[in-house]
Amino acid sequence: MSSSCPDAFASVSLPDRWKHGAVPVLGLTGEIGGGKSRVATLLGGRGAVVIDADVVGHKVLEHADVRRQVIERFGAGVVSSVADPGAAPSPIDRGALGSIVFAAKSALHDLEAIVHPEMRQQFEAIIAREAARGLAPAVVLDAAILLEAGWDDLCDLVVFVAAPLPCRLQRVARERGWTADVQQARAAAQWPGDTKRSRAHVVLHNDSSLELLDQNVDRLFRLVTDREFLDSSVAAASDRFVGSASKSSGAVPLLPGDAR
Repeated sequence: MSSSCPDAFASVSLPDRWKHGAVPVLGLTGEIGGGKSRVATLLGGRGAVVIDADVVGHKVLEHADVRRQVIERFGAGVVSSVADPGAAPSPIDRGALGSIVFAAKSALHDLEAIVHPEMRQQFEAIIAREAARGLAPAVVLDAAILLEAGWDDLCDLVVFVAAPLPCRLQRVARERGWTADVQQARAAAQWPGDTKRSRAHVVLHNDSSLELLDQNVDRLFRLVTDREFLDSSVAAASDRFVGSASKSSGAVPLLPGDAR
């Protein structure tokens, strides 16, 4: 179902200067299965440097000091078994660790206290490197808990990637093999979607075709990399988006969030 919606860019306010010099930093967040990683991939295809918080978090678990703290807190059961005693230290079994931390908020908070400081250092180092090089059109921080962890203060613009629950459940079942109960347990460890949406500068809807998503990602990319495009978008208040409406014709595929 298609709908015409007012130009979302007309009320998007960008700072005069980016926080890290000439390179803007976009923070991507959303609910589980919303498709933010797909958006990150599309932005990466346009030349943006993408920081995948999940990948960084997995690598941080390999750091000797982090690994030691995790084992001390959660026990040897979170270590993958290795038959060869002369092999390198066994890695953390993320599945075993996840079954513990997503079952108790206190355990999750303890894990975050161990890994988040190191993860933030990694984010800061990558952003600083790209700001110094000045070659990338943008840096994208793809993080489900961007807001919960306070990483949004590294970003110039926060983008919430939205999709209705049935769509998100289908995606996680197809792509991750999760049941609705697993999805619900993981979602309970994050802020509610409405809270995240209210903290975002832009809401990007992902409940239709990849073609439409790509078009809106292109407009988002141009918003932060092409000042002439921004100026023309703000001036053209009558401009329209054509998007998908999952429940009604009022859904907007790209919409500014509430001001923070």
